Amino acid sequence: MAAPTPELPRQRLSSVVAEHIQRDVLSRGMQPGDKLPTEAELAEQYQVSRAVVREAGRILDGRGLVDIRPGRGMTVSKPDGTSIANQFSLVLQMNQATFGQLMQTRLVVEVEIAALAATNRSDEDLAELRATLDRARDADDDYEAFLEEDLRFHELISRASGNPYFSLFIDPVNECLRNSYTDAKRYLSRRESTFREHEAIVDAIEAGDADLARAAARAHLERVESQQWELVPPAERGRTA
Repeated sequence: MAAPTPELPRQRLSSVVAEHIQRDVLSRGMQPGDKLPTEAELAEQYQVSRAVVREAGRILDGRGLVDIRPGRGMTVSKPDGTSIANQFSLVLQMNQATFGQLMQTRLVVEVEIAALAATNRSDEDLAELRATLDRARDADDDYEAFLEEDLRFHELISRASGNPYFSLFIDPVNECLRNSYTDAKRYLSRRESTFREHEAIVDAIEAGDADLARAAARAHLERVESQQWELVPPAERGRTA
């Protein structure tokens, strides 16, 4: 007589169930905000305990596929780069990379994002970029307001590129910048330069000139990289390369 099949460890079983749920969500074309079956319904569907479904839900929550809230169960979440942002921040906090290296990464990627935005932007994208410039101008010496518009500016350019992968890159970078620009006086000391450079990038995007957008974005990011020691407090810079 054949030996009985050993029972799978719960963690392994929950991972299998998580894979099944993920495949079902994707194959059904479910969108952010769509509600998944209840915990009890999923347990019956996959012939497992509710505890296994609960663990599977936590796995999917960690992947960013679902959002779990008491009283609501699981809903499909919108990918927002949160897990990537956490990893970026940990790399800086654990001194595995420097702020300067983060700027180098931005320089490599964001220059081409600006060029794509010049080619692909819509009238709505352009209007939002102009609006964020107006809000930045009105912020004067309000550190939090200007920082918010600074970060939103880069987010809007990534959206204007027409490639959603770039937003998943920019969002965690913005979170790192938000955590690094902790000295209001240092940050605001370069406010006028930031505004002028942002305005030049938008002008190039409005003109649909990809080469000019590249040049404007490069000038902005190279200036920020060169002044990193003045912009960011020493404790936020990470180890020196």
